[in-house]
Amino acid sequence: MDTRTPRRHRAALAGGIAALVAASVLIAPPALAQSAPPATVSIDLEGTWKFTKGDDPSYASPSFDDSAWSDIQVPGDGSPFASYDGFAWYRLDFTLPAEAQGTNLVASLGFLDDIDEAFLNGVRIGGSGTMPPAASSQWFEKRLYPVPADAPNFGGENTLAVRLYDMNGGGGWYEGPVGIFSKDAVRENVYGISGPLASAEQTAAVNAFLAAQRAALASGNIRAYLATLDKDYFHDGRSKERRERELRSWLAESGTLTLTDGEVEVVQGADGSLIVDTNRTITGTRDGQPYTFQPAAQQFLRFSSSTLTETGNASRFFRETVDSTLEGSPREFVTYLPPSYLEEPNRSYPVVYLFHGINGGSREWEPRDIDDVLDGLWAEGLAESIVIMPDGESLWYADQPNGVPWRSMFLTEMMPLVDAEYRTLPTREFRGLSGVSMGGFGAYSIGLSNPDKFSSLASHIGALSFSSAGLPTPLAQVAGMTTEQLSAYDFYFDACEFDEYRFDNAARSMSATLTTKGVPHTWLVEPEGRHNDACWMPHLRDSFRMHSDNFRSSGLVEDTIRPTATLVSPTTAGPFPTLTLTVDATDNKGLTRIVANVYRGTTLVKSTQSAAGGAVSASHTANVTLPDGAYTVRYNAQDTSGNISATKTFDVTVDATKPTVTVKTGANETVGSNGGYSLVSFKLYDAGKIDKVVLNGVVKDLSNNAWSDVNFVKPGVFGAKAGANSLVVYDVAGNTTTMEFTLR
Repeated sequence: MDTRTPRRHRAALAGGIAALVAASVLIAPPALAQSAPPATVSIDLEGTWKFTKGDDPSYASPSFDDSAWSDIQVPGDGSPFASYDGFAWYRLDFTLPAEAQGTNLVASLGFLDDIDEAFLNGVRIGGSGTMPPAASSQWFEKRLYPVPADAPNFGGENTLAVRLYDMNGGGGWYEGPVGIFSKDAVRENVYGISGPLASAEQTAAVNAFLAAQRAALASGNIRAYLATLDKDYFHDGRSKERRERELRSWLAESGTLTLTDGEVEVVQGADGSLIVDTNRTITGTRDGQPYTFQPAAQQFLRFSSSTLTETGNASRFFRETVDSTLEGSPREFVTYLPPSYLEEPNRSYPVVYLFHGINGGSREWEPRDIDDVLDGLWAEGLAESIVIMPDGESLWYADQPNGVPWRSMFLTEMMPLVDAEYRTLPTREFRGLSGVSMGGFGAYSIGLSNPDKFSSLASHIGALSFSSAGLPTPLAQVAGMTTEQLSAYDFYFDACEFDEYRFDNAARSMSATLTTKGVPHTWLVEPEGRHNDACWMPHLRDSFRMHSDNFRSSGLVEDTIRPTATLVSPTTAGPFPTLTLTVDATDNKGLTRIVANVYRGTTLVKSTQSAAGGAVSASHTANVTLPDGAYTVRYNAQDTSGNISATKTFDVTVDATKPTVTVKTGANETVGSNGGYSLVSFKLYDAGKIDKVVLNGVVKDLSNNAWSDVNFVKPGVFGAKAGANSLVVYDVAGNTTTMEFTLR
């Protein structure tokens, strides 16, 4: 029940290199090259190849005459396998330039469905899967085969022959990139990482850090290893804290660890980071026997160019394993984290477990670009979720009699690991199961058997009428359950009319049973289509919409980011005659209100607020009149999800009382009367302190004391004049008192 059909070809080759019949080549030294770097080799082999069905070992020979074979486009044309399962061969003749000699080369063949082996000039250079009679598919594996040094014919013609075996369903060579590449070209064309080689000094510094990591693990000094990691380190699901726990557990078993880095190259990233391209493995001992804790794999480690600490790749889509005691070996799964996961550290998420079909594996989601697909669903408004894609092999997600206890491993080891290491919402209301074909059986079989763990179930072209490992079919399970039991779930399932396994009839039977029991469900049978990706992939949004609606109806909180509120006015403590309060606020989702309240001590004396109407930014202004005294302004903002910003405070003083002005009566200070003074002096008072006086427009700053004086005013002094005069007294709050007087 292989669901693969060739899908659209994603343009993976950078720089617009044309697909070739006779291959082209690009050879150039890298920028900022280190001593004697190898040449860059990038030979594009996509385009028209020769093709035939059948099998003959002589097809691998460069001397074989394939002129009678048909032409086929590589990658992308799977039409020969629409109604054919079995062997087929592809061949291409191309030229390898002499300048490429001495460079370590890799043959990138992209993705083939199901099993392949490749020959360069008759020399086998690699293969994926297991050929018949015990055929085992690896259609989801990226093909990268190192080219033996004695296989190429540099400066002359070469023949690349690929033997393919299609097990069932669709087949063919469905995705690239296809070419002969040097290491740096693989990095760019296959992994999308480009950039010049780092300087000799940067490379030496990074190598010193790698050596420090090796020495730390060899000596069991975990603190020394952690010192090489940035405080915000996050690499393939491992935070610094998780990486520490992982390494400590390995050291506890092994006592010492051997970290090996091979074929290291350091590249300058576009963001200024340093990218370390390395083949890394960590080995030690378990129970006294050699053991590989971290299998050899090409990794791209990221280092800060300023601190030269390892920051991690911040990936949201990666492979990992659960070290299963029940199975006695690691079980792989692929993890997808939603876009906000690394940006909102206080937020928790629902989880959907996504099961693949038979002859598949956890890695099959990579060529489907499932991370991009899921990102697109959230952008359409569905609830962001963590998605876990376990490797179920062809075990039907069951405990096999006298075999692998897959289901027990999943329920008691993998799920607890996911809940422990990621910010999940670990209750049934926020946990769903989805599956394709065999995975549809697994999703319904496990979900219906564990009502305390799952609340939403989805099946795409699922084997709902199939039984494995002595388990009942999902149809039988549903038939044996009550309406009350079934109503605890949300259901989705689909199929296509011309499904080779008649799973369309299973979908109809499932709908009929649920309808009879009065249980709501979402389902469809497409009027066209077969048992393949073209049937079900367009409906992934439908199943995830079902999960999303279920999570939201269960009270999912999707926005945990607080808004921010900033006090714009006042900016000083005053005093002020009246208060003008202005608060600006922002929120990533939308604001409902902004509040600015005034307290005297612990007593609320004035409450002000404005509705924000869902705007992502808004402002609130209020003019407040208060009695004299000291006050505290407390302000915040609330968003549409109910999050409230941190409540901040600001102390102010209100002084609304005008200063007093009296004429001094001392004989030496004032001469005359209101009818006219020849000399006059004034006593000034304000509890909030006098600021200044203005006499006929002439300003005199005073000492900001409560008591102050203006003495010996007469014509010609301090702006005074014979006749009418005006003295305006200001306190520090801006209150004024005017004294009119006459001088003669």
